[in-house]
Amino acid sequence: MSIWNSVKKAQEFGIFVKEPSLDWSQVVQRKNDLIGKFVGGKGPYLEKMGVDLVMGEARFVSPDEIEVGSERFRAERFLIGVGSESVLPPIEGVEHGITSKELLFMEKLPKSMVIVGGGIIAMEFGHVFASAGTKVTVLQRANRVLTTEDVESSTVIQEVSKKMGMDILLQCEVQKITVQGSSKVVHVRGPGGDQQVEGELVLIATGRKPALQGLGLESAGVEYTERGIQVNDFLQTTSERIYAAGDSIGGYMFTPIAAHQAKIAVRNALKGNREKPDYRYMTRAIFTSPPIGSVGLTEEEARKEELDIAVGKLPYAHSGTAILLGETQGHFKVIVDRKTRLFVGAHIVGQDADELIHLITVAIKGKLTVDDFVEIIPVHPTLAESFIEFIRTIK
Repeated sequence: MSIWNSVKKAQEFGIFVKEPSLDWSQVVQRKNDLIGKFVGGKGPYLEKMGVDLVMGEARFVSPDEIEVGSERFRAERFLIGVGSESVLPPIEGVEHGITSKELLFMEKLPKSMVIVGGGIIAMEFGHVFASAGTKVTVLQRANRVLTTEDVESSTVIQEVSKKMGMDILLQCEVQKITVQGSSKVVHVRGPGGDQQVEGELVLIATGRKPALQGLGLESAGVEYTERGIQVNDFLQTTSERIYAAGDSIGGYMFTPIAAHQAKIAVRNALKGNREKPDYRYMTRAIFTSPPIGSVGLTEEEARKEELDIAVGKLPYAHSGTAILLGETQGHFKVIVDRKTRLFVGAHIVGQDADELIHLITVAIKGKLTVDDFVEIIPVHPTLAESFIEFIRTIK
């Protein structure tokens, strides 16, 4: 929705668009077309690489054999990468809500939406639909949204969300969901007592879980829990021939992490257990408006580990480039080990945060110190310039 947000504030730059409108059905159609091209292109690519592609539901019948429909396939090694599915909490009337999967295919923009949950999926979709004109209410059980992120990052997103017109109710428990005419009513109990929140639709965004049902893991000797398949440091399951990666093992449910794990699992399966996934350089992003980019420890995690840290923060409003772009919401935040001057973590909320965060990922991987940034001559005027100049000031 970044293009739509830019169109809405074009007047700030002297650009006048007469009555801009958003055709939601066309937005969804474009999304469907793009996904179709991405997914449709995988088959020919796999065939070109010499991979046999079999479509269907697979299940293990033994540690060295799977069944897909009426066919059976044997192999010396297997990799499980089945992904995840939405969690439906035990709430009375939860069947009246929908998950992000159904939401992605809705061709009509709802006038109002209640979101149960305050994590990544909740806030990303909340910002998309609020930007498009939907009245959004977020119901979060914790005392802040995006609890896995740095506290200051989630605080900024909460403030931005409210400016967008979103209502965020914290520390509340959903009791039940009922239907009243064409609306859904969510019954909530919070610090202020019981209340009812009404919306055209209810999005259940209370997390995801590994999609393990029907795989026949018991027949293969693969141990698992509802949180994921049990693997060792080499991504090998409790069945010697079988490896697993991605959402199927729980933990970090991010696409780049799944790809990273899959590469290591395949190499270990074929060449012996030699490599372990390293998450120190895990860069992550949350595509709210503005986005969040993060790597390494949060300030809270670093202090919990009793590290002697220096924390630097620069508001986007102090960046000349951010002012030129009209994107002054957010901040740059860097956490540094005082003794070694190495980066411990970084958290950016603001325009292009998802791109800029890679500067620190590379610095952590390359063991660059804050002082190494003194020699860098950045392009002017850019947000990267503001970020680099800010890093130089950290003592």
